[in-house]
Amino acid sequence: MKCFLLNYSNSDIKGRFEITLFAVTDAHTYIKIIIDSFRPLFFVPSTISPEKTYLAVERKSLSLKAMDGTPVDCLYFPTYGSSIECARKLRSEGYPVYESDIHPVDRFLMERFICGGFDCNGTIQQMGALLISKNPVLRGVDYTPELHVMSIDIETNAATEQIYSIALSGCIDDTVFIVGPRVESRYNYCTDEKELLEQFIQCVKKTDPDIFIGWNVIDYDFRVIQSRCVKHGIPFDIGRDPYARIVPSRNSSQMSARIPGRLVMDVPVMLRSYFYTFEEYSLNFVASEMLGKTKNIELTDQDKINEINRQYAEDKEQLAAYNLQDAVLTLEIFEKAKILPNAIERTKRSGHLLDRSIGSIAAFDYLYLPHLHRAGYVAKDALDAVTSTEPLPGGYVVEPTPGLYHNVMVFDFRSLYPSIIATFKIDPLGYIVKDQNTVHNPSGTQFSRDTTILPKIILDLLDSRAAAKKADNPYLSQAFKILMNSFYGVLGAQNCRFFSSALATSITKTGQHILKTMISYIADTTPYKVIYGDTDSLFVHAGKAITEPPDTIGIRISTAATEWLSEYIRNTFNTESYLKLEYQNTFNHFFLPSVRGATHGSKKHYCGSTVTDSTMELTFKGMESARSDWTDLAKEFQHEMYIRFFRSEPLDNYICEMVTKLQSGQFDHKLIYKKRLRKDLEEYTVHVPPHVQAARLLDSPKHIIRYYITKSGPQPIEKFSSKIDYNHYIDCQLRPIADSILETTGKSFDKIISGQQDLFEV
Repeated sequence: MKCFLLNYSNSDIKGRFEITLFAVTDAHTYIKIIIDSFRPLFFVPSTISPEKTYLAVERKSLSLKAMDGTPVDCLYFPTYGSSIECARKLRSEGYPVYESDIHPVDRFLMERFICGGFDCNGTIQQMGALLISKNPVLRGVDYTPELHVMSIDIETNAATEQIYSIALSGCIDDTVFIVGPRVESRYNYCTDEKELLEQFIQCVKKTDPDIFIGWNVIDYDFRVIQSRCVKHGIPFDIGRDPYARIVPSRNSSQMSARIPGRLVMDVPVMLRSYFYTFEEYSLNFVASEMLGKTKNIELTDQDKINEINRQYAEDKEQLAAYNLQDAVLTLEIFEKAKILPNAIERTKRSGHLLDRSIGSIAAFDYLYLPHLHRAGYVAKDALDAVTSTEPLPGGYVVEPTPGLYHNVMVFDFRSLYPSIIATFKIDPLGYIVKDQNTVHNPSGTQFSRDTTILPKIILDLLDSRAAAKKADNPYLSQAFKILMNSFYGVLGAQNCRFFSSALATSITKTGQHILKTMISYIADTTPYKVIYGDTDSLFVHAGKAITEPPDTIGIRISTAATEWLSEYIRNTFNTESYLKLEYQNTFNHFFLPSVRGATHGSKKHYCGSTVTDSTMELTFKGMESARSDWTDLAKEFQHEMYIRFFRSEPLDNYICEMVTKLQSGQFDHKLIYKKRLRKDLEEYTVHVPPHVQAARLLDSPKHIIRYYITKSGPQPIEKFSSKIDYNHYIDCQLRPIADSILETTGKSFDKIISGQQDLFEV
């Protein structure tokens, strides 16, 4: 049967290593697969004496060698613990070991090419609703499962964490379990908290979801539920097997969920992993941004805890409704963001479980190592990766010429570094293999044309990204793009077993050559000029005098340039090009600011406008309005300044008007800074930024601090008492925005507002 892996566990039991896999089948039944025939393993040089490897139950000579040519033997162990102990001893005595840091479950799955889906062939027994198979034959296949999702939210007493209610939505009719006297209601009333927990667990078993979702569901909801189960002596039995638990993560202060046979997806975490960005990650804020919805029962953040306790005492129906809203909104966000289908596709390309964010080095190992073994090689441990003190070269940046331009066409190379890898066969194995059929690249290195692994992986990801773009799924497309680009980063990461400065340098220097070659091509074949470029993008100035629509020109240039580049690479390097220059858009106006106090342009900073039916839309790159901690007034001021500047409208009166209104207090509501606390307050010792100073004035600071700069320093809006320091906002918010434009006109902010700053001083 076809299956899709949900999660797994492993343990050393009675001197044997055992893997347990939980999966959903194509018949939407659930299967537990027990593997106790697979032995943890790693590799050692064949020259190591057998006395040194006595902990292994078997040592086998294989036709494998390390990437430096060292012949190796494979050591097999009865338990994971014994393999770790043997590797540690060998290392301590100075002997090299290979791939001893690959977790045996990862090795079991990757060697069978299991990326989510797999075929299961073996004897199957049925135990209740669960199928069980021991030591079947597994092989990875492409399979997309149908998975059932349950959204969960709880309401508690803030002081004691006693649970008042648990709301559920998704693969179950919306329902709430709530403690209180039984009344005629759509909700399920329970006599006490113990019954509440028992009813919830019974509901989970009956509904049998594949995935739990929630808002901070692991760190809060499930942690609290587990704690209250312990208090009442109730098994925290919410998995398809016993021993579900919420435990501290090894490498962070957060908790992790280990629930046999079920996944837990924390929606804010998954949103971040798919590159959704929000000013804050409260449920209400994200629901407003994504869904255009807010809670029908509105509670302000600072009053929520007290209000919930009051509602619980006075109106349990209202509390239940409030609780249910959170579960429903979370599910709607989960579905709107396409988190589940995106996670499934990402799992198919990376091997990671659905609930895990992509780790680039882990994904690289998972995809690369099985092919490396089949080519006859093994890899070193990550601890033995070579290091380099030399900085790696970056992308080529065209020195920007500051000023205002009209009709600037934007081009970029589709996934430049991955396309370079595919085109020039850049590959860790291909670099060390010595054969006569090689591909040279502009950096001067060469790689095997036939013995290669990474280019094929990249081409599969390029196809996946193209499919995501065709399906109009920008977030999945971005996830594939980041994964592909991260593989260049892996080759340049000194904690990666495949780190190679030669490989990373080959990619970046080839990228520099490609960009410079394309700049020359555009200069030689078009009447237009490249005014700025950075790594994989080019900005081409067409000017006011064009007689065709810019889009027509841009598409013609990109098509011709891609064809020319393919021919150039074929003739010069004798390889097929996967490089593609894509036309993105045209800015009707395009402004490159100068570095403050200098005459040369500021790299990675620009503003462009797109005019449609007399409506002007602005795009800022690296400038103030893109910063999340900039005030609303600054964003509004910058936006209007550029609109007027691009339309050649006067600026002086607008600047004076804004300063006057600011000083008179008309913009006080737009002067609030918002900044996230990245660590605990006591951890800020050497440098204490303004938002931390403001946070220290609060009794219970939240993650997002909202504050003013006052005459007495930073003050949170909750304890705002002093006069606002308007001069701060003039000097630090308005002036830099205005001067970036005014420098091109020969004016200055100070001259325009001369004399105004003292008008409202007291």
